[in-house]
Amino acid sequence: MNHKKQVIKYVLADYITAVLAWFLFYVFRRIEIDLVAIRDIQMFVPMYNARVTMLLVPFFWIVLYVVSGYYNTPFFKSRLSEFFTTILSVFFGSLIVFFSVLMDDPVASYTFYYISFFVYFILHFSLTYAFRLLITTRSAHLIHTRKIGLRTLVLGVGEKAFKLEKQLSEMNQSLGYIIEGFVALQKNETRKVNNSSVVGSIVDINNVLKKYSVDVVIIAVDSITEDDIYQLMQSLWSKNIKIKIVPSLFEILTGSVKMNSIYAVPLIDLLEIQMSDFQLNLKRLFDILLSSMVLLIGLPFFVIIALRIKLDSKGEVLYKQERVGLHGIPFMMYKFRTMYENAEQDGVPRLSCENDERITPFGRFMRKYRIDELPQFYNVLKGDMAIVGPRPERRYFVDQIIEQAPYYCRLFNVRPGITSWGMVKYGYANTIEKMIERAQFDISYIENMSLVIDSKILIYTIKTIVTGRGI
Repeated sequence: MNHKKQVIKYVLADYITAVLAWFLFYVFRRIEIDLVAIRDIQMFVPMYNARVTMLLVPFFWIVLYVVSGYYNTPFFKSRLSEFFTTILSVFFGSLIVFFSVLMDDPVASYTFYYISFFVYFILHFSLTYAFRLLITTRSAHLIHTRKIGLRTLVLGVGEKAFKLEKQLSEMNQSLGYIIEGFVALQKNETRKVNNSSVVGSIVDINNVLKKYSVDVVIIAVDSITEDDIYQLMQSLWSKNIKIKIVPSLFEILTGSVKMNSIYAVPLIDLLEIQMSDFQLNLKRLFDILLSSMVLLIGLPFFVIIALRIKLDSKGEVLYKQERVGLHGIPFMMYKFRTMYENAEQDGVPRLSCENDERITPFGRFMRKYRIDELPQFYNVLKGDMAIVGPRPERRYFVDQIIEQAPYYCRLFNVRPGITSWGMVKYGYANTIEKMIERAQFDISYIENMSLVIDSKILIYTIKTIVTGRGI
């Protein structure tokens, strides 16, 4: 499934309809002027530049749709939810256009303002939804007829896997899962599926995923423990693919299964993020704006800090270190140097503690007020990090943590952050055991992600900085 191509279709359709709607609206207003000119009363007198707004207004609509998250999931759209999403976004977008562009137009009566707004709203919504409906209906038809779909690998070859295959194949309408094959988790596992459909074992899972360009992995094992699930997640978390599991009866009864379609097979998404696409996009937009402000406004302050670090001890001003980020991809994280140069001469990574002799006098002050973290706003601007998210760790410690707590890989499903729930509630950790305890707060954060939670974490972080409880 070509997601980029599908997104381009929606963007082009939305841009064309935005241009067309604005042009027809302008024609409507000019016609109204001509109709009332006989009575010497001008109902509408457009004060805006038609050529300029013909470029800016459609661009505004595309930005609005991007922020709303409409393009985040180009396939598997519900036409009913698309109707309500479109009418809501067009309504609020029309209000913004009205108050920013049309309010300056002199009118004979305020009634004409209302007429102006509703005409534009109806024009824009009708055209936008019509084009979207055509694209969505076409893609839904291709999915239902099994012409396109998500390349799916099923982990398991027993009864559950057999039933899953039967359910998906016997449905009149495809759900979009195209099963490429099955993977045996154990050598002597009883096989209920067709042997020719078994494409490998869990040992060579990486080769199988690469060979079939897998989009989704469904765990359908007859008997599986929590530790087994964590081990499977550990082997898959760095592949940037969806991981789903066939639920047990208990999980269905306790409401763990969320159904988005009446035709859907009940599955649990192990990597699902609770935050909506709209909130995720707002979160990223906020990160970009705040990071840009901090880096621009704080530049003179950074120069002073750099000079103070140089006076305090020999070495570079900035300290960069490789950390594990989103989907397990490593990145270079930047900090103001707080330790003496060559603090890890033996090459063995060590966690810092409260009375660490490697920390310089000014470095201790910076840590107390979290000043050393300021360069990470550059990481946020680049997209390596977010302002709020689980703290990133070095691969050396990540490997040790996962050995004891395989569920830790759940953190790699979101961007790491400058501050986190774990940092607010627990603070710095100087042992693997404490890092695991802190990670539990961050996992709770992922399960409850929202802009409200982010705001609370930021407030507590500011309180920590002001009171100097950073160490």
